[in-house]
Amino acid sequence: MIGGLTMLALAVLVLSGCRSETKQKWLTFFFDGVPQPGATNRVVVTRGLVVTTNTVGAVVVTSNALPVQPKLDVHPPYGDRNCTACHESEYSQKMRGKTGEVCFSCHTDLKKGIAAGKLKHQPAEEGDCLSCHNPHQSVNRKLLVKPGPALCLTCHDDPAAAGPVKHQAVTSGDCVDCHAPHASNVKGLLKKSVKDTCAGCHNDLTAQKTVIHQPVDDGDCLECHTPHAGKVKGLLKKPVKEICLDCHDDLIAKKKVVHQPVDDGDCLACHNPHATNLKGLLKKPVPALCGDCHEDKDLKAVKAHAGNEDKSCVICHEAHASQDKFLLKAGAAAKEAGAAK
Repeated sequence: MIGGLTMLALAVLVLSGCRSETKQKWLTFFFDGVPQPGATNRVVVTRGLVVTTNTVGAVVVTSNALPVQPKLDVHPPYGDRNCTACHESEYSQKMRGKTGEVCFSCHTDLKKGIAAGKLKHQPAEEGDCLSCHNPHQSVNRKLLVKPGPALCLTCHDDPAAAGPVKHQAVTSGDCVDCHAPHASNVKGLLKKSVKDTCAGCHNDLTAQKTVIHQPVDDGDCLECHTPHAGKVKGLLKKPVKEICLDCHDDLIAKKKVVHQPVDDGDCLACHNPHATNLKGLLKKPVPALCGDCHEDKDLKAVKAHAGNEDKSCVICHEAHASQDKFLLKAGAAAKEAGAAK
């Protein structure tokens, strides 16, 4: 011990007459982390780390800083230390009444809203406020015991697990973006009707369109789509062909020849499922639509087409199915047969 102090004293005497470079070398011999001459340290605290940068380029990262504390959402009576607003006394944990009664003594508007709703969330109806809310403070908004989606999933099965195609509103949003947490007059505890809920994001589907698909116009989006997740592209409940045939089953019934897109179930090759400005919900005018698949040189090679280039194809042809191999309508088929004799 004495020897160590003697060495340190000698070092001090030597350094007192040394240049700064020499001092740095001597101090480095005895101590770790001695800065180089002229170096100035800048300390930045970020996310619980201390980042020290000096003028000679040395960077030291340590983790002994205090972590950043999350902002707490505090229940006003608790923040004001007004314990008797909820408890029998400031020295007792016993409540002044049942949980729901105590909460609704202040949250009167919420009580009225729940009473007025035709459909009530079970915890809210039973006054079980503490199943969702912390009575004192929370790191989550609205004093929730867990973040929104995680809280809902403590009781409800994960709706996003229904399939690989997931609604973006479900994966990136909060359940209460669409659903009321306490009570509602709409099925599924929706805040608005299905039509208005969907139109909140998908408002361009029918904008400035003159022909609207009836389920869309009726706001019955769930007739075709699943709201959370599914196995079919577009969040459809079934493949396109099956969905369309649920209503339009007479299009190919008892017909010998079916137009290939129809037979393949590719209804959307020709039709817009929501709205358009063309009759029949077509994506394009008939000649342009048929021309997407049928080349002009092939059409001109048919004798019956001569002189009828400006006419609509559906004057003579069925768009979906027919008894004739060329999808001719009954009258056109008879006329064609007569001309062939």
